[in-house]
This record gives sequence, structure tokens and C-alpha cells, in this order.
Amino acid sequence: MFHTGLRNPGAVRTEESAVDAEIYFQRCAWCHTTTFQRLLCPTCGSTELAPQRSEGEGVITVRRAHTAAEADLWPVHMAEGFVVRCRVDGPPHAVRPGVRVRVASGAETGRRPVVRLCEEVPLDGWY
Repeated sequence: MFHTGLRNPGAVRTEESAVDAEIYFQRCAWCHTTTFQRLLCPTCGSTELAPQRSEGEGVITVRRAHTAAEADLWPVHMAEGFVVRCRVDGPPHAVRPGVRVRVASGAETGRRPVVRLCEEVPLDGWY
């Protein structure tokens, strides 16, 4: 379940009042494992998965083999413990494992969440 949108749909959206997008994950009622868009718990197999709202912060992790269609998707390890493949909004030189990201507001690309970099990264990519 991925949901983006304003918390107050009647509000006028400006740059100062932009509201973050929301991303929902699932937590198993039996073993408390967190997961994203599953029918069964990957740990115990339970079907009792309760939706919860994520804080929306995470870290880009190492990307393994991917197809050309998934070239712009990166795995993001969210603070709650689940991993979701996201599109990353930011300069290509700055998108790499270990960089902190936050779910972007107003950006929706089908079923994939969009995240933005939390920190500025120098052009050479090193601190």
C-alpha cells in the first residue's frame, strides 16, 4: 500500500506548506516483522498484517543485479525495518548506498514511491 497526498485536501499547497507524502507498510500481528506490499509475513507466514504509516525516512542500500527497466530504482531501507524499491529524485552523482533519503511530496510514479536526498553531496561524491 503506497499512498501519497495531502493530509488536508482543502489546503492550498505552497512550497512552505508542502506536506510530505505518506507510505504505508505492514507489521505482522504475530512476530512483529515489518514488510512492504505482501500477502503473507515473510518470517512466520501469518496473514494478519496490519497497515502502519511510515515516518518516511530511510537509507539507500546496495543495489544488486537489475534489469534495464529497473535502472532508476534503488532499494531503500526504511527506519521501521522494511525495504522498498524507490525512484530517487536527486543528482545522479549523489545517488549511492549510504545516503539518507525522505519520501517526496507530490511525486507519484505508479506503484513506486519517490524519495529525495536529505543531504547535499559534493559534485565529486566524497566528503
